[in-house]
Amino acid sequence: GLDSSSCSQCVSLLKLLAQQGRTIVCTIHQPSALLFEMFDHLYAVADGNCIYQGSIKGLVPFLGDMGLMCPAYHNPADYLLEVAIGEYDADITVLAAEAAKSASERRKLPTITAAANEEVIRAASGTSVGGHKLPSQYASLASSENSSIDDISEASPVPASLFAQFLLLYYRNIIKHLLLRIGAHLTIGLVFGYLYSGVGSKGDSVFANYVYLYGTTLFLVYTGKMAVTLSFPLEMSVLRREYFNRWYSLLPSFLAIILMEIPVQILCSMAYISISYAYTEQPWEEYRILLFIMICVTVTLTAQACGFFIGVITPFKIAVFVSPVTAVLLSTFGFNIFYHDIPDAFLWLYHISYFRAAFHSLVVSVYGHNRTHLPCEQLYCHYKYPDKFLYEMDIRDVDISENTIFVGSVGLLMHVCTVAALWIKINRR
Repeated sequence: GLDSSSCSQCVSLLKLLAQQGRTIVCTIHQPSALLFEMFDHLYAVADGNCIYQGSIKGLVPFLGDMGLMCPAYHNPADYLLEVAIGEYDADITVLAAEAAKSASERRKLPTITAAANEEVIRAASGTSVGGHKLPSQYASLASSENSSIDDISEASPVPASLFAQFLLLYYRNIIKHLLLRIGAHLTIGLVFGYLYSGVGSKGDSVFANYVYLYGTTLFLVYTGKMAVTLSFPLEMSVLRREYFNRWYSLLPSFLAIILMEIPVQILCSMAYISISYAYTEQPWEEYRILLFIMICVTVTLTAQACGFFIGVITPFKIAVFVSPVTAVLLSTFGFNIFYHDIPDAFLWLYHISYFRAAFHSLVVSVYGHNRTHLPCEQLYCHYKYPDKFLYEMDIRDVDISENTIFVGSVGLLMHVCTVAALWIKINRR
């Protein structure tokens, strides 16, 4: 319904937007030659079949190859429309088959440099090759093929490799998240270290250290989960736009996000552990330190994977509620209630709780493995011997390696579910 001037302005604006990195798809009927030349890529349909796909300037040669010669000074758009309605004895089926063949060849054709094209033309135009001149018909064929290659190169730019896309997105994401989160973990590490100073080495403060270990697990679960639960839904609009515009594929986009989050979360966890572990005077045996770090890193990465999954499948307002509620629910088992006190209907929650597995492993890494008696400054210390504490807490028979594998498996499963849910959500129309 637009006049020629308004239509020209509209198409010019759309072309400007397309040149800024956006994908613009529109339909137009009987455009003038001026408007027709503004389009970068043409997709023509007749009787439900694609009869041409490619650049504007490649249309006339394509029709010429099919025996349909567009008259000089004739609008190619009008001529294509006449062909589409069956004039000039045009066979739509043959055109559709040839268009499909050209599209298939375009996808397979490697990028050829301009210098290489010139060498082909020069050789085919009569330059002596091996003492023999090539016939002139091969020269015209080479020129025609070279023109087609140029058209294809202009119409279908080669996208960046998956690795290049990944590096760009990785660098963009890591700048946004690193400093703030490390600062938060350092601060909480100092606070916990001050509140529970020296509790790890005394027999009269075993319960205080037990609370510290629970708080450590809970803190790392919350920071790992909530950081991505709150930020990932906000990234979805950007990810959806970039994926729709074909700037980036889904796999490098998601890999860039998780491979940025994983080292950042590990670094943040190490910042917290290095301060709080030293201030609370936990045992300094090398294997206990390594076990402590391994368990903390594994549980925070698993919580992060769960946060990704919740952020993908739920709206932002619901994710803010669901994520902490599930963390609190799973943290109940193994700390607030013993196994033999859990109702049968909720035993399955005990077994699937990665929080419980990590927390019990953390306690055993500190007080298990035949740790000797603890120094006691009081007249009587009930938990002077760590084995007695583990017995009363019902966590003597904890296998750290088995629990760690379980926690890591939950995290891996959550990442797989996240990718599947993300693919479904983005491709849903």
